[in-house]
Amino acid sequence: MTAPDADRRTPPTQESLLARRALLLLALYVTVRAVFLVDNRSAFADSSWTGIAGAFLHGLRFDLSAIAYSNLPFVLLSLAPAALLARRWYQRALFAVFVLVNATLTVIMMGDVGYFPFTGTRVTLDVFALSNEAQAQAGQLFVNFAGLTAIGLALIAGLVFLYPRARDGVAPRRSWLQAAGRTLGVVLLTFLAARGGWQKKPLKPIHAFAAGEHALGILTLNSAFTMLHSESRGRLTPLDFFASDAEVEARLPAPYGGAARVPPAPRPQNVVLLVLESFGTEYWGADDREAPELTPFLDSLAQHGVFYRDAFANGRRSMDALPSLLLGVPLYYGRSIAVSAYQGNEWRGLGHFLAEQGYHSSFFHGAPKGTMFFDAIAAMSGIEEFIPLEAYPDSLQRAAFDGHWGLFDEPALQYAARTLSTHREPWFTTLFTISTHHPYRVPERYRDSLPTGTREIHQSVAYVDLAVRRFFEAARQQPWFAHTLFVITGDHTAPLRAPRYDTPIGRYLVPVLLYHPTQSLAGLDSTRIIQHADLFKTILDYAGARPERVPRFGQSLFADAEGEAVLSSDETFWLVRREGVLERLPDGQERSVAYSRETTGGTPASLPSERVTAMSAKLKAQLQHFVNSMVGNSFYRSEGTP
Repeated sequence: MTAPDADRRTPPTQESLLARRALLLLALYVTVRAVFLVDNRSAFADSSWTGIAGAFLHGLRFDLSAIAYSNLPFVLLSLAPAALLARRWYQRALFAVFVLVNATLTVIMMGDVGYFPFTGTRVTLDVFALSNEAQAQAGQLFVNFAGLTAIGLALIAGLVFLYPRARDGVAPRRSWLQAAGRTLGVVLLTFLAARGGWQKKPLKPIHAFAAGEHALGILTLNSAFTMLHSESRGRLTPLDFFASDAEVEARLPAPYGGAARVPPAPRPQNVVLLVLESFGTEYWGADDREAPELTPFLDSLAQHGVFYRDAFANGRRSMDALPSLLLGVPLYYGRSIAVSAYQGNEWRGLGHFLAEQGYHSSFFHGAPKGTMFFDAIAAMSGIEEFIPLEAYPDSLQRAAFDGHWGLFDEPALQYAARTLSTHREPWFTTLFTISTHHPYRVPERYRDSLPTGTREIHQSVAYVDLAVRRFFEAARQQPWFAHTLFVITGDHTAPLRAPRYDTPIGRYLVPVLLYHPTQSLAGLDSTRIIQHADLFKTILDYAGARPERVPRFGQSLFADAEGEAVLSSDETFWLVRREGVLERLPDGQERSVAYSRETTGGTPASLPSERVTAMSAKLKAQLQHFVNSMVGNSFYRSEGTP
């Protein structure tokens, strides 16, 4: 006769349950990495399959580390005494903790799959600084990224239904010594997983880039890991490439030097900085655009000004662009000034310096106050008058709201053109558009008349061109138009890029135009490589402002200097010059490649070794100037000044 308990399965040990649950999470992380690769495959077009496989393999360390860190409470609760573990309610509580923690991280990781094309980097705690915008747009984001939403829900369902349960209870530990040994083993393994192994230093995001290729480093990481390590990246460690500030500054560009090239004027000139949301060079100014009919007005305007085709944004987000433009401080090391640990430093920008020349300053943005921290950045820059959505007339807010972000650009720019006539001259203003922001809405009356192009964003590009045309038509009727310099650029590129622009360098290409209706700007070199930080110095030069101390990034376009740009993604940097591009990886490895605008890739540059050495020293000087000035709060103080 069969014993009554013979058919009953032996209950699993709590340690074996923990191992099976960890394997379930590891499978989840690998699946998300595969989705990340497929959804952002253009970012890895130049990566070999061997390299991609290596990134998946190397990524397991980062996955295990993120799993160990984030599930530490769950692990500790799982080490409770056997009598408690045998309770059904306790197992249900463990299940709830497991699902809550890991479902939340799944949402973050899947969100990062869709967010990556906008930023080119893994998500960090900065994303929570944008929580208000995320909440306001949550409904449409779930709809617009329905495929990723469905995958995310499926993965969460997998966590729920595949969770290894202790249906037959948990095998009791035979002795206190055995219990202590197993508990110690679990704690030790969790500790090793969290720090990434026995190596001297715990695993950090920088270790993902050991393969020497930035894209593979991004693939190696996971968003849970970068989120968990964000705080440790918030504070910078001073650099010592050079022994003193004097050695650093000797290698940095001169702060001004373009006074002789600034066209003379009988009166102070106004300055309009028009920043076009998500406007890459491929939409305006490229010589082989997919849809050349999108920007007829901007194309015509470029014929009458100085248009820079080799121009680069210093970041990949709107709140990265504004510090470069208004403060002259580009994005390095992945954190915008607006949300960094150094936001409380002393900051002086165009508003402060131009006020010393008698300028009134303003900033128009048709989105709610607080969006992307524009109001805070404007205040840091000394802008006197910030004009968000709430400051526009109620009738305009009702009639022109786009249903998502704020006012459609055409009526918003019309209002700005009229309002500027009431400002005391000379003035400096920033106009920031919004209509080329996802979901790329255009007014209903233009849906059938504007060209649609070949990509989702293209019709909104055509609408912005129309809005800028109408703005200039209105401005020409204003008394200030004839004595105003217009500086037009994009804040960053859009995620919907043509393939040839979807390269490490091409993802930063934005148009820049300087236009004056009555002054000649013929002395400017339109073939020069430039960056957003140059525009800060250019506007100061043009207005005759010469502050004694300013951040030493960028060069005035009026200065006779070699053009260059410094771009960054996480802790990978590119020094871009016509002669070649120097790439510096997080681990300090450097290589030089040939420059060919957006198609810059892996072709080695045939540069003399002394030129590569000089470029390396120049880049290191820029990094040391940035880091040490941020840490020491000394952008506006000389060495040794209290």
